[in-house]
Amino acid sequence: MSEQPTTDAATVTLPDGSWKLKVTYEEGKTIAEVWSFGVKLSITTLTAEGVVTVEDPASGPVVHRFADTCEAYDATQCRDDIRDGDVLVVESERVVGFLDAAWPVAITEARGEFHGLKVPAREYKDGHFTASVDLGERIAAELGFPLASKHAHAS
Repeated sequence: MSEQPTTDAATVTLPDGSWKLKVTYEEGKTIAEVWSFGVKLSITTLTAEGVVTVEDPASGPVVHRFADTCEAYDATQCRDDIRDGDVLVVESERVVGFLDAAWPVAITEARGEFHGLKVPAREYKDGHFTASVDLGERIAAELGFPLASKHAHAS
């Protein structure tokens, strides 16, 4: 009789919500996620064979929030903490995008002062910004912002 895969989970969260540790066991793997203020900081996986891998999701795109797209555009030109691929969110204008070198590019229908896309977001620059698009799309969905159509206007 073979053992069926199981999923067990345990989560510990500090009362103020600042830190969370989530441990799951599934199909011979133990997975530990460390979270702080809603941001996943690390994922450590231990297989039944004893192989340990550590992922650093924090090395992906960073999310920056702004009051309007003019402020966001200006910030991308002069702030060193905003880097290529970072996600830009402007809730007041219903805009989510990412930074491509010096150009903020919108992935939402609304784009404000950001540049639009001539190709689907996942195909932009041969998929170089897929991680940014994935994160941006999740944020846009959470906020209820419609995404740009496949071939949105560009400037």
